[in-house]
Amino acid sequence: MLEAEIDVFSGMPNPTFELSANEEKELLDRIVAEASQMSPVADPTANFGLGYRGIIIRQIKTDAGPWSKARRPENLSVADELAAPPGALPTEFRLGSRPAEGDSAADWLLKTSERKPLAIDHEVREVLQQGVTLLPPSSQAEDQPPEADSYSAESEGAEVVPLGATWWACPSALYSVNHALFNRPEYVTRNNCYCFASNHLANVRDARPGRRGGRPASSITCAGVIDGLRADGWIEGCQVNTLTIAMAVWRNTDYHFWRVVTSGPDWWWEHKPGGTPAVWTDQSNRPLYRGLAPVNCNRGPYTDFCGYFYQNNNTAYVA
Repeated sequence: MLEAEIDVFSGMPNPTFELSANEEKELLDRIVAEASQMSPVADPTANFGLGYRGIIIRQIKTDAGPWSKARRPENLSVADELAAPPGALPTEFRLGSRPAEGDSAADWLLKTSERKPLAIDHEVREVLQQGVTLLPPSSQAEDQPPEADSYSAESEGAEVVPLGATWWACPSALYSVNHALFNRPEYVTRNNCYCFASNHLANVRDARPGRRGGRPASSITCAGVIDGLRADGWIEGCQVNTLTIAMAVWRNTDYHFWRVVTSGPDWWWEHKPGGTPAVWTDQSNRPLYRGLAPVNCNRGPYTDFCGYFYQNNNTAYVA
C-alpha cells in the first residue's frame, strides 16, 4: 500500500492520501518508463524554497497490491541514494524535484489528489499548480554561511531594515550556526521550521507552537500562533541571553519561522522549509543578511509577517 504526501507546508502536517490498486499500477508504469523522476526524500541536489516541494511516496504496508508484488525490472536502475531491498522497488522517494522528459508522475498524482477527500482549499491548489519551488543550486558550505562581501539589502532592491529594529538592538542574543546538524539524514525529514528556529531536535515533523506549553496555536493567524508561542515561553521583548526568531503565516493555512544565527555586522538568518534542509536564502534566492531579514524578504505564500520573539535559552523546547 502506497501513501502520497503532498509536500507543501512548512509547519503543519502535509496532506496525504492512499493510492488505490489501479493508481499503484499507473504509478509503477510511469516509474518504469522514467525512473530518473525519483529522488531521495531529502534530495541533496535540490535547493527547496517555501511552497510546493513535490510529492513523497511511502510504502506504508506490504500487501498484495501492484507495488508490493512487483519485482524491480532489470532495465530499471535504482541509484544508491534510494534505499531499496535487492530486486525490489524503493519504499520511500520524492517525485517532482527532478525533471521528467515525458509525463510527470508528480503532476499526475496532483490531478489524482483532486479526486480524494482532502482538505485543500483553492489558494493552496493555486500554489500547487505553480509547480515545485526549486531555487538555483545553493553555494552554502557545510558549517558556515558564505563569506560576507559587498552585499547589501539596498543593492538587491529590498527595503533596508533600520538599525533600531528590535532584534538588532537586543544586547545579549545567542547564536548557533548549526544547520549542518539539522540537515543530517537522520534529522532533516523529522524536524520542521519550528524545531529549527527553536534550536531543538525534537524529531517532530509537525512541531506546533503551544503544544509543549499545553495551549496549541488556536488558529493559523498571527494572533493564534503568537498565543501558542507565549505558552511555550516566548515573549515579544528582548531578554538576557536570548534566542531570537521571526514568524510569518500563510493565513489560515500554515506558519513558518526563521532564526538569527550570527551577530553583526552581518546578522545572518536561516530557516528550514518543512522536512527539507535549512537554508539562508529567501524565496528570490537572496542571502538573508546585512539588512535582508524575514520582515522584508520574499517569503512566498507566507505573506503575513507576525513579528520577532525571544526566549532566554539557547534551546527552546518544542513538541
